[in-house]
Amino acid sequence: MRRLIGALPIPADERLLVGFENAEDAAVYQLDESRALVFTTDFITPIVDDPETYGAIAAVNSLSDVWAMGGRPLIALSVYVLPEDFPLDVGHQILLGGSRAALAAGAPVVGGHTVQGRDLLYGLAVVGEVHPQRIFKNSAFRAGDALVLTKPLGTGTLATGVKRGRFTEADIPDALQGMLQPNGAAVAPLHAAGVRAATDITGFGLLGHTAELARASGVELVLEQARVPGYALARETLAAGLRTGANKRNLAYAGELGPLAGTPEDLLLDPQTSGGLLAGVPADRADALVRELVAAGYARACIIGEVRPGAGLRVV
Repeated sequence: MRRLIGALPIPADERLLVGFENAEDAAVYQLDESRALVFTTDFITPIVDDPETYGAIAAVNSLSDVWAMGGRPLIALSVYVLPEDFPLDVGHQILLGGSRAALAAGAPVVGGHTVQGRDLLYGLAVVGEVHPQRIFKNSAFRAGDALVLTKPLGTGTLATGVKRGRFTEADIPDALQGMLQPNGAAVAPLHAAGVRAATDITGFGLLGHTAELARASGVELVLEQARVPGYALARETLAAGLRTGANKRNLAYAGELGPLAGTPEDLLLDPQTSGGLLAGVPADRADALVRELVAAGYARACIIGEVRPGAGLRVV
C-alpha cells in the first residue's frame, strides 16, 4: 500500500499538514489558524457473530484514526459491501450498531455508499477536526520519551480462536469490551501530558506500527516485552499456534522499515482491530499520564518502552 499510494500525484499545498509520507493515521488539512480537518476511512470484515457488535467495533475502529491524530470526530459516512442475498434485517443491525457507536462519539453517520460484493465489509469515512498546533504525528517521537500504550493486545489471535471453535465469544469478554472502547477519552490526557506523537495499533501489530514510528521520527524505539499487556487467553492462544496470516507479514514489514534487534514474541506481531493508542510522552510525565488514563477507563494503560537516539527497533 505504501508503494501504491506513494506513486500517486499529490500537488504541493501548504495547507496539507499531514499526508501519507510517514504512514500517518489520517490526512490533515488546515482551514485557518485554529482549525484543521482530519479525514480518514477504514472498514473491516466481521470479527464477531453479533451484527450490532460487529457494526459498533467497525465504527470505533474507523473513528480511532481521528483520535490518533489528536482530534475529535465530527461526522461520518458508512462504507458498506454486502454479499448477494445477504439478509436485510442483519444488514440493518450492522448499520444500527455502527451508527449508535458513531453517534455516541459525537460523529453521527449521515449517509454513505453500499455496493454488492463477494465479502461482507463495513466501516466509516470520518471527518474530524484538530488544532493545527496540537496534531499527534508519527514523525514527532523524540529521544527521552517514554512509550505509553492504552489497551492490551491480542484481538487477532482471539478472533482466530473463536473462528476455529477453540472457544466462544463468551470466553473473551475483556477483548470484546476493549474493541468496543473508543480511544476518544484518552486524547485529553495525552494533550495535557504534552504528547505530540501517537498512533493507534491496528493491522500491522505493535511491531509494524512502532517500526513506522521509528522510521518517521529518525529514532530507535525500545519495546520491553514483559511490560506489554495482553488480553486474557491471548498469549496462551498464540502459544497454541493460533496465529493470523498477518503475523509473518508484520515481522517482514517491520524488518523492511529499519534495523530490528531482538526476538519479538508473537503478541507483538498480532494484528489488532480497534487497538489502543501508542504515544510518546516526556519521561517525567509518563507515570502521571498512566494514572490519568486509568482514571479515564483504560485500566491496563502502561509504559512499555522508551525512545532512544538511533534507528529502528530493539525488543528486550
